[in-house]
Amino acid sequence: MERKDKISLKRGFKSRHVTMIALGSSIGTGLFLASGQMISQSGPGGALLSYMLMGTLIYFLMHGLGEIATYRPVTGSIMTFTKEYVDSALGFSVGWIYYYNCISSIAMDVITAGIFMGFWFPNIPIYVFTTLFFAVILAVNLLSSKSFGELEFWIVSIKVITIIIFLIVGIMIILGLTGHEPLGFKNFFYDGGPFIGNVNSLFSVLILAALSFSGIELIGITAGEVKNPSKSMPKAINTILLRILIFYIGTIFIIGAIVPYTSPYLLSSEMNLAITPFALVFQYTHIPAVDSIMNFIILTAIISACNTEFYASTRILYSLGKEKFAPKKFTLANKRGMPYISILITMFTLIISFIVATVGYEAYLILINGIGVSTLIIWLCLGLSHYRFRRGYKKQGLDLNKLKFKAKLFPIGPIIVIFGTTSMLIYNLFSGILTNPTTTLYLFVPLILFVVLFSYHKINHKTKLIPLDQIKFLK
Repeated sequence: MERKDKISLKRGFKSRHVTMIALGSSIGTGLFLASGQMISQSGPGGALLSYMLMGTLIYFLMHGLGEIATYRPVTGSIMTFTKEYVDSALGFSVGWIYYYNCISSIAMDVITAGIFMGFWFPNIPIYVFTTLFFAVILAVNLLSSKSFGELEFWIVSIKVITIIIFLIVGIMIILGLTGHEPLGFKNFFYDGGPFIGNVNSLFSVLILAALSFSGIELIGITAGEVKNPSKSMPKAINTILLRILIFYIGTIFIIGAIVPYTSPYLLSSEMNLAITPFALVFQYTHIPAVDSIMNFIILTAIISACNTEFYASTRILYSLGKEKFAPKKFTLANKRGMPYISILITMFTLIISFIVATVGYEAYLILINGIGVSTLIIWLCLGLSHYRFRRGYKKQGLDLNKLKFKAKLFPIGPIIVIFGTTSMLIYNLFSGILTNPTTTLYLFVPLILFVVLFSYHKINHKTKLIPLDQIKFLK
């Protein structure tokens, strides 16, 4: 079973697998649940503006990632790129922060999935369902990457079809084609709309929008297991951006037009998980048991996100071992090319995280509040990596026309990513200190961890910023 010589993962993903895996990791509770909270905080106009601004940042982030991942397709790309194009210490620290992000996200999603199951089975303890979810995720991830990709393709298809139906039904409701009086766009201007609140409200919603896109960078992690990455990656990058932006902006537009921003049910995550913005819209169609149907679909979305996050965490742990940032045993793979040691270690880590999160409320807050900050750190490092990649490529006189995928509007793209992520991190810090210092401490656990990891590797290995003319490119 073990391959003790040259360990490598097999290229089993097809282009359609890559697109669906990235969709699965980025379309989850952020769209189905947080969209209502965003509209209630800043109005439909504020929520739309936030998604447009964040969509611009994501566009440039993904184009930069696509350029490097197509040129250098490797598993664990986020860590490898920062190590090779910026500084080894940065690669070490961002690799472990990405792992932290995945573990925190999975633990929170599994807890949320358990709560959703309580809608049907209120008398059964949550840990029964979480144990079942963990077992299913472990079994799926021990299959081949091709089998994993095929399964994820069909699971994510449920989410995609639901959103498409939602958009169509929403337009019909707005136009009055469902037996009701046409709603038009009066709710956009209801009670002082479409924009409410102030700059703080907009920034807060912008950060929620960033969280909604969390996981989209996973497409770079899959590069090392994609068949013909020079063709598959550009195709996946271009199509996924269009789909996600349509899904997110279209969804916010429909909800904002149909549900007044003053509706208490837009904050349903704290009131009744079954009453989501999606369910509120579908109620206009008088579909029987709409709450149960939406509950099932959202549960599917959460499990799909958990599945892809688990995949990402095992691949980054594998890559940490391959880059000698972790024990070499983490790279052991079975005959199907699955890094089973990393998979088992990740499952063990997840179980501990889940137990700690459910037993200690403080630990729960640290995990859930740190996801957003760790995501911004990862995106910041990706933006920096792309900027230095292209600068180094040009500095060494290499032909840009030989790049099989070129990011748009360089250097504006990576500068927007670096400036945007840094601004949100700074805003999070200072706004938190002024409003709730205790919560801010929880929020910045990943940032503190990142600084400690970076300093540890920097001091121990005496690494330096790699000069542009010394960056090693493929020959």
